Amino acid sequence: MKGRIEEYLHARGVPYFRGHHDDEYFFLVEFVAGAHRGRLNVHLQVSGTASDAVLVTISPDRYYPVEVAEQLGALVSRWNAGDPVVRAVVHGSCDPHLVGVQACGDTRPADAAALRVFVDAAVAAGIELFGRIATTAVPSNAGLRDAG
Repeated sequence: MKGRIEEYLHARGVPYFRGHHDDEYFFLVEFVAGAHRGRLNVHLQVSGTASDAVLVTISPDRYYPVEVAEQLGALVSRWNAGDPVVRAVVHGSCDPHLVGVQACGDTRPADAAALRVFVDAAVAAGIELFGRIATTAVPSNAGLRDAG
């Protein structure tokens, strides 16, 4: 599966980084939603008991003020009810004043083409989700903080 992930990244021409483990890869995706520009961190990792699956995790480059956690939770609930490619979750952070949102999905691709279709769909869904968050759930005057 590791080879399929690398094959996907090379075929897409995506600059990527390797994680701490041999089966982890990261890349960045820039997006624009309304007047908001953002960046998504996309993490691909081999998973499954037989290392036959790929887990994709997508998170924005920002954390959100805890004051909008309820709005984010409602948006995430609506998102997840639609049977998306990636499911979203609102989570805490080490700063009690901030929360994060993450989208995750996994697949057991039959071949490299199936992996490409899944990852491309997951990234497109992540862009849609975080675009919605940027334009509807977070007030423009909210104190967003860089994720790192």
